[in-house]
Amino acid sequence: MMKIRRNHFFQFMTILYFIIVFCMCITRFNIIMTLIGGPLTRIDAVNMIPFHSITENLKYGHSPVSWDMLYNVVMFVPFGIIYCYYQKTFSIYKAIGLSFLTTFSIEAAQFILKTGVVDIDDLIVNTIGSLLGIFLYIALQKILQWKQLWNVHEVIDTIATILPPLFISVVVEMFFGDGSPTLRPVHNIVLTGYGVCDYILLIKDFSLKSKLLYAAFYIGIFWLILSIL
Repeated sequence: MMKIRRNHFFQFMTILYFIIVFCMCITRFNIIMTLIGGPLTRIDAVNMIPFHSITENLKYGHSPVSWDMLYNVVMFVPFGIIYCYYQKTFSIYKAIGLSFLTTFSIEAAQFILKTGVVDIDDLIVNTIGSLLGIFLYIALQKILQWKQLWNVHEVIDTIATILPPLFISVVVEMFFGDGSPTLRPVHNIVLTGYGVCDYILLIKDFSLKSKLLYAAFYIGIFWLILSIL
């Protein structure tokens, strides 16, 4: 029963993630701004010169790889994992093709809706992120088969259960944080409250050892992400 719940939870997270990325990359939150009566920003800039961003960064003495590039890479890693996860018969070429199609579709939508700079660098960087996700999935699958441990889908389902509190706290920190520890009580409430629900609904069937490992990973990755922010 718990395994089925975790599987359904990952399916829900997949849908939610697609919606979030759509809002972030395509609409640039213009839909939300319009609903609350704000101005609709329209951008029709296009860059078709590969690695233009890196060249510009070097030109002005900055690091060639910006934080925006790293954020884009990390943001698209889940797409590579998702496209591997849902294949009945795994094909790396299909996963790569779907990953490229996703990033291309986002850039095309930005061009049509005029909601962002259409940048070939974004196409390259986002695809690299998806490729990292594909290789992570393959590596995890090989390790689990070698160790004769859990099924790769069960592991991914379980890892997905730690994501909601991370997302909530990251959003809270981005919009209300000022670099100080003032929001720590809020983060602790999110971490504890979700952790209790997570235990009751999703991981209660784990062995004691697995529960302890899960708790260490859950708390550790939570505070690691916040410390990076």
